[in-house]
Amino acid sequence: MDNTYQIKTIKTDLEIQQCWEVAFLLRPHLDKNSWLPMISEMMQNEKYCIAGIMDNDKFVAFAGYRVMTSLHSGNIIYIDDLCTLESYRGKGLASQLLSHVKAIAVSTNKDAVVLDTNFNNNTAQKLYLKSGFQLAALHLSCDLRK
Repeated sequence: MDNTYQIKTIKTDLEIQQCWEVAFLLRPHLDKNSWLPMISEMMQNEKYCIAGIMDNDKFVAFAGYRVMTSLHSGNIIYIDDLCTLESYRGKGLASQLLSHVKAIAVSTNKDAVVLDTNFNNNTAQKLYLKSGFQLAALHLSCDLRK
């Protein structure tokens, strides 16, 4: 395994499918059969993008993000998803992906990069704080599927 990893912008159906293992680790409620149509629709209609890191022919980390405007934060990139396969954690891949998304935001004159994380995900919180993110809000939701 090489110690340097290249970030790839995910565009094709095959590449989207190859991200499934990493996505399912982060989002185990998702259904593999609806993964490709859902991501394709998000990319087409919601400005959703995926940046992934491959090792050989396998995606081992990815960041899903979208360009959006909010009254609260302005013209931003919102990171929906950031995950690394467990066997690749601790190698700086998530930091590399965060830096990549932040560089896109800077080069496209965005006001901020924004994300949410689970209250109990202390490992991710440490990474985000170390990467220049600040605690800025309390995210609330009402699950209507129940």
